[in-house]
This record gives sequence, structure tokens and C-alpha cells, in this order.
Amino acid sequence: MPAWFSKVFKSEENVPTPAAGENDALARRAMEATVLDVKDARTGKDGGLPIKARLEPRQRTITFLPGHPVLPGYSFWCPDAYTANAYAPLAAALFNAGDVETVLLHDAAITVTLRENGAPLDEAARELGGQVRAHLLSGMPVILPEILENMPDEDTIRAGLQRVIDEELNPGIAGHGGFIELRRVVGNTVYITMGGGCQGCAAAAFTLKQGVHRAFREAVPQVGAILDETDHDAGINPYFADASFPGEG
Repeated sequence: MPAWFSKVFKSEENVPTPAAGENDALARRAMEATVLDVKDARTGKDGGLPIKARLEPRQRTITFLPGHPVLPGYSFWCPDAYTANAYAPLAAALFNAGDVETVLLHDAAITVTLRENGAPLDEAARELGGQVRAHLLSGMPVILPEILENMPDEDTIRAGLQRVIDEELNPGIAGHGGFIELRRVVGNTVYITMGGGCQGCAAAAFTLKQGVHRAFREAVPQVGAILDETDHDAGINPYFADASFPGEG
């Protein structure tokens, strides 16, 4: 087992217990997200392409919804500007606008994570939403065509990920009573669930981002979004702190 992986699954005694009332606060997290219509800053209109933006302050993320497919049936993960500039023109335009940390292109959505201490989310949503609109209306590709042309089929992706789950991930978390299950692969988007001690565990978000995501992407670099379908509220420790993690890590 790699040294980095064993650190991810350290003893639960090192995981802080939520303070009194924190469970209720986390349960209200989804209610704190706001949705706004991205208008052109000069005209106050939608510029011919209506776009909605979902703002999540806790994660510093903005999800843009143009109302039609952006990357139909597939997803593409850009952890940095280098990847975006090399393979994903739309993501490159967003990175070039500033304050962007990661970009996930997924079917009909674009999720952007912003750096801490950057612009307020509503200001960033208008600026970046303008970039999204301009790019989509330009007719330029969202990602380079050869990315999809060379995409492994679903069975190949599934086999590679299942091997990682069986040989690396589940043996590592078995000692904590947990397991990861690969539910399905759609295009290159991956759906998983976490069971046993991982369901609802306070360390689940850390496990996913630092363990599962990293292992999956090392095994199959073409993996796009990694989505968790676990009902963490039904777990034995129902205070999962971060139920939305659109493929980052």
C-alpha cells in the first residue's frame, strides 16, 4: 500500500467530533446555496444565452448551467491551468479570468472552484459567466476533439477502477469497517457509494478527495467527474461534512 494512502485512512481518533449544533448547521448547507441569473454587465440581458449560476460559499464553488449540454455524455477534470490550456479551451478561458483553482466540465454543467480570499462569489459568477457565454456562443470547442476520440470505453474504465478498489482502496479501509463500491460508469463519469464505517463518517470527504479520487485518476487518467451517491445521513456517524464534491482531487 502506498505511504500516502495509509495516511489518508488514519485512525478515527484523529478525526474531530463536530461541536454541539454543528450537525444541524451542516444539514442546512444545501439551503445556503443561492442561484442567480448571469446577465451581461453592460446590457443587463442574457446576451442570447440564458445561464444560471449556483453559488456555494462553503466550498467557494460556482456551478454554471447554460440550459443545454456542454459536454454531452462526458466530463473533463481540469485541476490546473496547465491542463486547461493544453486540452480544454473553455476551462482555459475561465482560468485566464483569474482566481480559479479548478474546473469540472460535466455534461450540461461547468463547476468552478475559486481560490480563498478571492473576489466575492456573486462578482465572480458574473465575470466567469460572461466568459462561459462568450465561449459557447463563439462555436469554439469545449475540449479538444481528440480527447473524446481517444476516450476508453466504459468497460475499460470500469475494469481499471474496480481493480484499484479491490487491490488498493478497500484493503486500506477495511480496518475501519468501511468499503467503496463502484456503482456505474457513464461515459467517463464515475458513480460510487461508501459503505460500512465510511457511510456518514466525518472523515469521508477527506477520504474521497485525498484517497479515492487520487487513486482513480492515477489508474485511469481519463476519469472525469467522480460522484458519490451515498446516503450519508443514514450512516452510523451521520455528520458527513461535504456531500458535494464534483470530481476534485
